[in-house]
Order: sequence, then structure tokens, then C-alpha cells
Amino acid sequence: MDAMTTRAERAGRADRPRRPLLRSFRFWVPVGILLVLIALAAVTVVVGQRVYDRAMAAKDSLEQAMPLATTVKDQILGGDPESAQGTAAQLAALTADAREQTDDETWKNLEWVPVVGPNLYAVRTAAAVTDDLVADALTPATTLSVNALKPVNGAIDLAAVAGMQDTVTQAADAVAKAADDLDSIDREALIPQVEGALSKLTDAVDEMQPMLGPAKDIIGILPTALGAEGPRNYLMIFQNNAEARGTGGNPAALVLITADQGKISITQQASSGDFENARPEPIVPLDPETIALYGDKMGRWISDATLSPDFSETVAVVRAYWAESFGTPVDAVVSFDPVALSYLLKATGPTVVPPTTAEINGRTFTANPEPVTLTSDNAVSLLLNQAYVTYPEGYQQDAFFAAAAKSVFDALTSGSAEPKALLEALTLAVDENRLLYSPATEAEAALVGESKLSGKLPSTNEERTLLGVYVNDFTQSKMDYYMQLDLAATSTQCSAPDSPAFTTTATLTNTVTPDQARELPRAIHTTKYFPRGQVATDLVFYGPVGSTFTGVTVDGQPVPAGGVQHLGRGAVKVAVINDPSQTHTVTATFTGAAGEYGPLDLQHTPMVRPVGETLTAEGCG
Repeated sequence: MDAMTTRAERAGRADRPRRPLLRSFRFWVPVGILLVLIALAAVTVVVGQRVYDRAMAAKDSLEQAMPLATTVKDQILGGDPESAQGTAAQLAALTADAREQTDDETWKNLEWVPVVGPNLYAVRTAAAVTDDLVADALTPATTLSVNALKPVNGAIDLAAVAGMQDTVTQAADAVAKAADDLDSIDREALIPQVEGALSKLTDAVDEMQPMLGPAKDIIGILPTALGAEGPRNYLMIFQNNAEARGTGGNPAALVLITADQGKISITQQASSGDFENARPEPIVPLDPETIALYGDKMGRWISDATLSPDFSETVAVVRAYWAESFGTPVDAVVSFDPVALSYLLKATGPTVVPPTTAEINGRTFTANPEPVTLTSDNAVSLLLNQAYVTYPEGYQQDAFFAAAAKSVFDALTSGSAEPKALLEALTLAVDENRLLYSPATEAEAALVGESKLSGKLPSTNEERTLLGVYVNDFTQSKMDYYMQLDLAATSTQCSAPDSPAFTTTATLTNTVTPDQARELPRAIHTTKYFPRGQVATDLVFYGPVGSTFTGVTVDGQPVPAGGVQHLGRGAVKVAVINDPSQTHTVTATFTGAAGEYGPLDLQHTPMVRPVGETLTAEGCG
């Protein structure tokens, strides 16, 4: 059977970015042991009425515990530790009862009986694991207050953050012990009902282990990241998706954020015009493979620093530009976009951009004369489209964008956002590749690894078999606000593992009508190189690691294209020009090497409009 998935259906995949600690704690795993206990009905005749009665009593306790576990989770995330502690006490009493019911001598003596014994041992161990997780992980977690992470007067309490370390460490140790206890069970001797239910509990613990270890480390380094040992400078680049580039868009606005003893502030702002562009040579040496695919303009114009999908290449270029123009030390680099900004505004609520002025050659000009309210609903359209209509001059746009960034920053550092809503916003931004982070230290780099947050393509196909499609505008306009991208990918990695084929299809539509095109202002479409309303795009396709490019078609017709190797993958660039209301479909194929492949996945430039995705892995279960 073909395995067809959409983005929504892949939401539970193991390759998803690790969710924040409190949001992802699966301490509410009593459902796993509950299923194990229900399975005892299959062996009632052998174990006798007494053991069966105890199993059903344990089952009743756990049925009552299940909704309480969910309540505790919600209370923790809602910043209500007192209520969470009270509910956790009720929950602990129920799981303790379930443990007691399965821990008597009759039960243990029957564990020596062939066939039945291993199943009874499995049930007793699982009950103990569940109770330990509630006692040693969930209950301590109720003492954590997510409000400790909320800034107060622009600063985060470093002592409160440091105090979280012991609790998180205890939870991590409890999960590690649970994993060891579950490993002691002889799975081969279990009846299918018990083995299947036990697997659910084991899977839950296995999911927590790789999450809690890094969470413990993150909490540990957070004080340093917030300037506990000295000021930490973060260079944030805002990518303008209306002028698409590989990792998002033109990095037209840059902000230096400084964290010092927990206090966070904006210390410097700049625009792409503040740097020496149109250079004769790249500002830093570029990888020859990068030049072969994108040319050397990635290092000659800061606006093209984001052409490559590898964020580390962008960081090297942007750091060099910043050092040359300003010399301010930079510890880490962060990338964000206006769509992600709209997610943050759901957490903070609306912000007001005050009237703004700009200074040019010693003269002061008005940028936006009236206050402007930014909301989660209007931020994208306002920042990526309407601003170019309302503020036609470049200096107006730069001043307005800087003021808008500051207004959102002030809302974040005021502590007005609820931590749960903020975590959800940031998680969504990471998942959509709109929030990228280049770490300051090796310890941070080890934690970030090759996750989506790193902005790196995976170096192997083990975790996921990634196909990439990246959009680079060369119209020199803001027309990607109107562009719709839809993707489909297929593979034969399961049906033909010795020589798998990978095919990616990108359908790119210019949604502007001819009538609308005639009304586009110069700030949105300059008409410097292309007629008004026309959009010129380089679509860049990547195959999986170790693949080779084999061919490309445009609207079903083969076209000549030279494939190259980049980032350990086959890659090809195809130029497409879309007139108003026009659609083009480009399909690229790659051949992979023989070997094991992880689940098929797609990654693409984060666009203004949602990108449609369809995946088909032939023969995969």
C-alpha cells in the first residue's frame, strides 16, 4: 500500500522539532498500563480470581487517574502550580493504589508460572513504572512555574531559571530509571495483548528520554545565554518573504539584541542599505559548490546572503558584513520573518507602532505620521504588502519596519505574553523553518544539532529522507507576497531500495490578475528588469543525501539543466517566469544510492502563503 501523507498527517512524526519541556511531558502515560491491565482478562482462567480482582481494582484506579493527568498538565502550562499540586496529589494516590494492587505476594508467586508469569511480571513492572513517573517526574514538575520565564521590566529572573535545574534533572533521572525497568521485561514470553500494550508505555518513555536530556542541558545553559557571565549579543535578521530567498527572504532589517544579567534590550538596528553591496568579490570565501549553484552574488550583496538553504552559509556572510560595517561583537545569529512575528502577536496581543521619523544627510523626515496597530491578523499583510503602498520611499519603509520590530520586542519583554501561548508560537515558527538559530558556543551547537532550528539540511537519510524546494526571486520586487507554491514528492525507496527514485513537483502560481498588475505601485514592482506583474523565480531542487540529479521538466516538457552537488546532495536550479494569473509546474527527479532511508519528508522556503504538500512513498507501510 502506498503511504500518502500531508503535513497535518505527519504532525506526530519522530523528526518533528522537540517541543518545549512542559508542553511535551508525557507523564500522563497511565493509559499504557491501563491497556496492559485490561489484557489480563485474557489469562483470567490461569491466574485465578484473586489476581484478576486486583487487576480490575488497579484498572479502576487508573481509569480515574487518566483525566486527572490531563488536568495537571493543563494547570502546569496555565501557570497555576497550586492547583496542579493538589491534582497531582490525587493522581499519585490513584497510581500508588494501582501499584499496591499488583505488588502482593500472591501476584509475585504466580510470576514463576510458565506463560502467565512473565505477563504478570510485565504488568507489575509497568504499574510500578507508571507510579514512579507520577511520583518522581510529574509531581516535581508541578513546582515549576512557567511564569518564572516571563520577563519583568525587560528582565528574566536568572535565579528562578537556575532553580529549575534540579527539578528537571530529577525528572530526567526518573525517566532513565523507567527505561531500565522496562528493559528488564522478557518481551518474547508475553502474550500479544500484554506485549502490545506494554509497547505503548515503552514508546512513551522512549520519547521522553531524548527530550529530557537536552531539556536539562538547555535549562543549565540558559543563565549564560541570558548574560549571567557577561553580556551576550544576538544578531537577529528579519527575512522579508515578499522577496523570497532560500531560507525565507531578503534580509532587509537587522537588529542587535543584548542580554546582560537577564535584562534584554535592543542595542543597534540596521538595514541592508547600511552595508557595502555590489562588491567586486565575495566578502568571505564561498564554497565552490555554492558558487556553482547560486553564483558568487551570495557574498557580494547582503540581500542575497540567504540564497542557500544552509543557514550556516548565510551566517558566515552576515557576520562578515556586520563586522566590516559596525565591528560590534556578535555571539549568535537568529533569523525570523513577519509570518512568525504574527504568531508572536497571538501571544502578546496587539502592539502599537508610534509615529516614526528618519534622518537622511542630517535632515529629519517623517516615516509614518500616525500610530499603527499591529495584530496577529494584519501583521503579514501590513509588513509585507501595505507598507510599500502607504510608505513608498525606502527610508520610510526602513524606519517603519524598525519601529514595528521594536514595538513587538517591547511587548515580549514586558512579560504580557502568556508562556504557554508564547511557546506554541515559537514551536510553530521552528516547525515552519521561520525561526533559525546559529549557536554561540559548542555546548549550544551540540544541543541544536541538525534540528530544524539549526537551519541545516540533515547530513544523512537516517532520521528523515529530505527533499528540498527553495524559491529565490530575481525580479527585484516584492511580488512573492502574491505567489502560491504547492509541492508533491514521491519516492520508490521502499519498492526499489537498490536504486530508489525521488521526484519532486513544484507548482508555482502568480495570483495577481492582469488588471491588478497595472495598479501595482513601484515599491512592490519596480519594472526595472521585468514587465509589471511578472515574477521571475529560480526554483532550486535538492534530492536526498547521496543522490544524483537525473532530469527536469517544465509544464511536462523536458528542459536542459545542469545538476550539481551541494550539501552532499544532488541539486538543480530552474528559472521560471510567471506572467499575471499564470501557473508553471516544474518536476525534478533524482536517483538515490542503495541503502536504508528514513521517512520521506519535504522542506521548502517559508513563503507568505501556506504551501500545499503531498507525499507518496511507494510500498512503504
